[in-house]
Amino acid sequence: MCAVVAGFWGINYLSRSDKKTDKKGSPPVPGEQPKPPTITSKLTIEQEIVALKKEELEFAEQLVREFPNSDDALVLIGNVYRKQGNSAEAEKYWKKALALNPARPDVYNGMGWAAFEKGEYEKAIVFWRKALEINPQTPAIHNSIAQTLILLGRYDEVIKEAEEELKISPTSGLSYFLLGQGYLKLKEYDKAKEYYETAIKLEPDYMNAYYGLFRVCSRLKLKDEAGKYLARFKELKAEDAKVLMDRNKAFDDVVVIRKMLAETYSDAEYIYYNKGNLQQAEKLLQRAVSLEPNNTEYLMKLGFLFQSSNRLQDALKMYLKAAEIEPDNMVSRLNAGVVSMQLKQYGNSEKIFREVIKSAPKLSNGYRELAHLYLMTGTNLSEALKLAKTAVALEEAAENYFILSWAYDRNGDVANAGSTLKRAVELEPDNLQYRRMYEQIQKRILRGDS
Repeated sequence: MCAVVAGFWGINYLSRSDKKTDKKGSPPVPGEQPKPPTITSKLTIEQEIVALKKEELEFAEQLVREFPNSDDALVLIGNVYRKQGNSAEAEKYWKKALALNPARPDVYNGMGWAAFEKGEYEKAIVFWRKALEINPQTPAIHNSIAQTLILLGRYDEVIKEAEEELKISPTSGLSYFLLGQGYLKLKEYDKAKEYYETAIKLEPDYMNAYYGLFRVCSRLKLKDEAGKYLARFKELKAEDAKVLMDRNKAFDDVVVIRKMLAETYSDAEYIYYNKGNLQQAEKLLQRAVSLEPNNTEYLMKLGFLFQSSNRLQDALKMYLKAAEIEPDNMVSRLNAGVVSMQLKQYGNSEKIFREVIKSAPKLSNGYRELAHLYLMTGTNLSEALKLAKTAVALEEAAENYFILSWAYDRNGDVANAGSTLKRAVELEPDNLQYRRMYEQIQKRILRGDS
């Protein structure tokens, strides 16, 4: 195949997944920007809790001053007030956010829990149903409604809500537990037993599910099973009691406050990133990482930010650190492989992709990216074709078909390259790059090019 065609595929593939985000043309964000401070370790635990809460609230207030018309900023400060126990202030800001953007299921979810905590169960359900009107696929909402309906004694509705949740989250142990609770209250003990058993299959240490099983087995006169489940319930309860006895409440409170503050900075980073202020976005993520050094979500976000800024070495460090903390997280490893490829560290990239394939043989990404590497470097082209075929066999995704089309082309099979690229266009009809490339390869086929 001619060098021109190789360049054609290579350049366009880079524009698909490796294109650098150009933020230079973005206008500067006006006003004073909140500067996340660092709390000194010389404080007592109690002093640190007060200081962290003060830091979080002051930051949220400054954020709203800087972005008074941002529903994201208003939601964030509402969340801060809610976390700090001031639901009245939280609702005030949430309502302002809804006035700017009514399509916020997360706000209605928060308002639902605020109502629930005040014992306003019917009001809580109304808020949660509004969240589902906006996004019927919002996870956990049906379970929240089901838990509230149990308190209201409406057991038929409990079952309906838990079943709806399972359509969204099929492996929700809580949903199966709630089904058990509903059927127990309706005295349908065989069904209750079945759902409790499913709950503990999903979550083997689900203490309350064991107690539910003890109750239904007692009703069903299954004495031996009832005894077994009661014994396991008591074991888990004793373990919980020991944890509570051994815990340092003040230290645990600091850990929770640090976690909540880190979440606030991570949420605010999104606002600055969308405004093109990558410098401030980075500061906030760095502060989040300082509060929770082993939180891979923050490390990944920081890695993406560095990658967007073309700070590839820094991005690679973040992805590798995330992969070290969570070895089973294939996304961080794949990202590390992609960045290594961008850095032209092809040997390292190949090693990472092969490790991903070995660790997750049913995941298409590893095969696709290794094929991509070989196609970019013009090496192992026959193996690239095999890898791309495997990726498509595992997952019929447009990007997998794109790579397979490229692999066919690099191996001299333009006809299959065209038909395969057509499939990518069918899967993603709005992808202008795929459409343009498909038109060009069709012209080559008509000309009889190879």
